Amino acid sequence: MKELKFYFDFLSPFSYFAWLRLQSHPEINIEFKPVALGPLLNHWSIKGPGEVQPKREFLLKQCLRYSAKHNIAFTTPKTHPFNSLYALRLALKSTAGDLQSEVIKALWLAGWKTRIDMGEPEELKRALHEAGLPSEELFEKSFSKEARAELKSNIQEAISCGVFGVPSMVIGQEVFWGNDAMEDVLNYINGTDLLDRAKLQNLLDSTPRAAAQSL
Repeated sequence: MKELKFYFDFLSPFSYFAWLRLQSHPEINIEFKPVALGPLLNHWSIKGPGEVQPKREFLLKQCLRYSAKHNIAFTTPKTHPFNSLYALRLALKSTAGDLQSEVIKALWLAGWKTRIDMGEPEELKRALHEAGLPSEELFEKSFSKEARAELKSNIQEAISCGVFGVPSMVIGQEVFWGNDAMEDVLNYINGTDLLDRAKLQNLLDSTPRAAAQSL
């Protein structure tokens, strides 16, 4: 069974779409890695989509088109962006243990299908309870030192792998970014990767980086 690390933040609708697609591939052993998007973007000096107004609107249109094309029930959480730390800590292995995949499912569907406010602890707690999960116990564990340490470790691990955004799927040393990379992920796993690595290296070696231009 192939091993895949799935780095995601509940802020990201494309992480939601990627998570949905991964559910139809039980042959892949998925290690869920909740990460806070902000520190990743800050590390690589990248602006978030919400900070670029035309991009924010464009991406929402893209989400609506994608969900319509694939018959996915889709909305946004009640507020967006929101503080995703509560949800991320609930989704950690140190918090959820063997229930991790069920917790992640309950939170994704509550936010991006039924439109709760994912930044509000009481709404998260209610969503977990309605999914038949031990919400009080999970919330208590989510504030532990272990949970805080795991989230920081996930972020640092992601950065060390070269992850610069979410969703990112890492197989060995190979990083795939974005929901639209799923076909490439499957090709890579199946040994049918279309990447010409010799050509890639030649282009990297022979193409100088352009100097930053000031306008």
